Amino acid sequence: MALSPEEELRDALRRLRAEGVQQLGERVREVSEGWSRLASRPQWDDAARHDAKELAASAHRLAGAGGTFGFPAISLAAAPLEVMLLGLSEHVGDSADRIGQTTQLVNAVRAAWEAGPSATGGTEAEANATAQSGEAEAVFLFAAPGEQAALAGVIGNLGYALEQLTGIEALDGIVPGSRITAAVVDDTLPEPIQTAARLSPLCPVILLAKEAGFEARLAAARAGVTATVAKPVDVNELADWLDHFANHNTQARYSILVVDDDPLLAEAYALALRRAGMLVTVVSDPSLAIEALSATTPDLILMDVQMPLVDGIELARVIRQSRRHLSLPIVFLSAEQDTARQLLARRLGGDDFIPKPVDLDRLVTLVRLRAERARSLRAVMESDSLTGLLNHARFKERLSLELERAQREGKELSLAIIDLDHFKGVNDTHGHLVGDRVIRGLARALQKQLRRTDIIGRYGGEEFAAILPGTVEETAAERLNQIRERFSATPFDGAEAPFRVTFSAGIAGSGGHDEPEALISAADAALYAAKRAGRNRVERPS
Repeated sequence: MALSPEEELRDALRRLRAEGVQQLGERVREVSEGWSRLASRPQWDDAARHDAKELAASAHRLAGAGGTFGFPAISLAAAPLEVMLLGLSEHVGDSADRIGQTTQLVNAVRAAWEAGPSATGGTEAEANATAQSGEAEAVFLFAAPGEQAALAGVIGNLGYALEQLTGIEALDGIVPGSRITAAVVDDTLPEPIQTAARLSPLCPVILLAKEAGFEARLAAARAGVTATVAKPVDVNELADWLDHFANHNTQARYSILVVDDDPLLAEAYALALRRAGMLVTVVSDPSLAIEALSATTPDLILMDVQMPLVDGIELARVIRQSRRHLSLPIVFLSAEQDTARQLLARRLGGDDFIPKPVDLDRLVTLVRLRAERARSLRAVMESDSLTGLLNHARFKERLSLELERAQREGKELSLAIIDLDHFKGVNDTHGHLVGDRVIRGLARALQKQLRRTDIIGRYGGEEFAAILPGTVEETAAERLNQIRERFSATPFDGAEAPFRVTFSAGIAGSGGHDEPEALISAADAALYAAKRAGRNRVERPS
């Protein structure tokens, strides 16, 4: 029988633990035998000091891996052993006392191995969090028949799957745990508060209410209503609430870059993070980290401090040389015991320091918290304040990155530049506040109807842009046409009566355009062609 993805990851963790324990034994023997040869040398010369330094590196690996794979006593003994060996590698003269102390520590490491694993810990301590599905979830609409069609049209045009219900009896088939973005309850129902109270344990509830006074809101709050939207319904306010609830269910998974010269430990961390629903890229060669950084655009870097040739602190300084990565969190993982060096690691680019051996449950929790905070901060720094989309500068930066990625992978992407038609007339006729609602309405339509992998920005004023990775011009044009048709059918509340707005778009593919500016120029030319052809259309380069 085929294993589920969860079972496959759990099985991979078990196999990794077995491999890790096997390598621990090999490293213990390596340290023990290496020390026996070193301690029996007749004199403590330069060659002996060099070998001591090599053994210190092996002890460092034991200190980092022991607890992770279920042998915390090995980590406790190997950490001071590393310190003693480093001291011997620099010591000149009589080393009899130090050699005796080091022998005791080597014996302690060997005894910890022979005692076997502890009853708890290691990679069997699995993260409890699970991956979230990216599939769209339904909005349940409860309204009287006379109101249902109009509300269904509004919610449907916002891009949500819709279930239309008319009464409280329809709740009998809904059970806790059902996947629902939200329930919208209209107060034209005979018992709207009772319906909301039945729904509130199942999902967020939005009440559309003509009465918006304190007593009415208090009754709604006591029924478990999450949000109240006053009538006449502001489409943008309703959409904001739906987007807010939907984002909790469909947030893109965190992307983590793991840099550790020990492939086994790196894979242990990666598997734990993947089981928690994160996307993880592993790099064991520090010199490849910058390339991986450009290819994956991670939310966080998890990095060892002590690595050969290039240590973690040096690599962090290299990463921080780019303004693009100044705010990218770097969390160091190491068995480093020197507090001064830990502080140095933080001062020169690190945001946090997790000591080895690593508890995988704690690792998952800390990484998620750091990544969540970083993503929230980045959203503030990089987003347009009105729409929440990428601002102009950040969008162009992402275009450069995505174009490089497409060229590297031999794929094509398409760029769409979108402009609202006759938008000045909207502002002149209905006012700038209404104009802002239209801008937010188009932003929301693009967010809901494009893929989560597509990148959307507010390019300026009433102009937007979208990058569609892995999409040829023709497919991108079809997708934008579908959005155009749905958006043009969405009503906005005007100064005197509802009105509708259209947009024009120009699409250009990356084939034949190696540079971002050339691709932007091609999409711009297509947009102007759409305007000249009468607007409310999508054009491609001729």
